[in-house]
Amino acid sequence: MLARMAARARFSQAGFSSTFYLPVLRPRCHRLVMLSLDDALLIYAPKMPNNLRLSFLAASLVLACGFSSAQAADNAPQTLRFADFFQTPVGAAGLQPTERLLAAQDQQVRLVGWMVAQEDPAPGAFLLTARPVQMSEHADGDADDLPPATVLVRLPDASRVLPHQPGLIELQGRLHYGRTVAPDGRVAWLELQLAQP
Repeated sequence: MLARMAARARFSQAGFSSTFYLPVLRPRCHRLVMLSLDDALLIYAPKMPNNLRLSFLAASLVLACGFSSAQAADNAPQTLRFADFFQTPVGAAGLQPTERLLAAQDQQVRLVGWMVAQEDPAPGAFLLTARPVQMSEHADGDADDLPPATVLVRLPDASRVLPHQPGLIELQGRLHYGRTVAPDGRVAWLELQLAQP
């Protein structure tokens, strides 16, 4: 009982619940089963010498940390480059999405790019490109220099007008590939929805 209480305290201090499940090898059936920390301590700890009990607790903590690190890595957003969006060279069928872009559909991603400088920025959104772009809507109209891999970035606050940010910026949000319309009426095929800060 004291060993279980001490183990719970150690796991609690490390940020784990005593109901964390561990893979344990069952000697008689020679297979891995999932046991909660409480069950593992109840079954195995009382039968162990003190030195083995400490080793068991240490190994359990290492396993728990490993599983938590793996879960954190799985949840981490993947980093995409603008070159990952469309297949090159462009063929007769026009722009075609890459497998990596399709795999990132509606997933959390990280992008690094340049905020497009616009004369009339629309509220709630801005454009992101792989290189610096200066738009002159009044002089050029629809004849802009935007590259095909231009991302429409939507802000959490649809009424906010974000001032231009010079230099490279890093963004994280949910990526969507498909036809979408920006607040100013521009059609875009790549959209990044930023989350609430």
